Amino acid sequence: MKIHVVVDDSVSEPDVTIRAAADTDVNELVAALEDVGAAQRRLTVRQRGQNFQVAVTDILFLEAADHQVMVHTALDVFTTRQPLYELAANLPTTFQRISKSAILNREQIFSLTKSVTGNLVQFQNSHKQIYVSRRYYKALREALEEKG
Repeated sequence: MKIHVVVDDSVSEPDVTIRAAADTDVNELVAALEDVGAAQRRLTVRQRGQNFQVAVTDILFLEAADHQVMVHTALDVFTTRQPLYELAANLPTTFQRISKSAILNREQIFSLTKSVTGNLVQFQNSHKQIYVSRRYYKALREALEEKG
């Protein structure tokens, strides 16, 4: 891989162009580039009147209720007033909507179970679980199968 950097005073923000072979999976390339800084990204959340910085990679899922969003990690639950749709736009591609009011981190999934009572997701190193709506189940299952 070759990297060329050109400094141009007439440009107001960085502009990146990537030339790749014809057989390159562009979606995979874009996802990899978006996730490069994911490990270092943090989200400001609240718990009992205090602000905390939570690493995005530590988040299991986010769910909206009563004009606030609950941010679940393996051990804690935090809140934020930032709307779910704004959070979804700024989160890495490993996060996926699973219902009208919830988004989960696919990297944290331990199992996905389909049953008559609902589609249940269980997480690694946590007792927490969440249901996936029928509308979003197929997309989540395909994303997990694609990952391998």
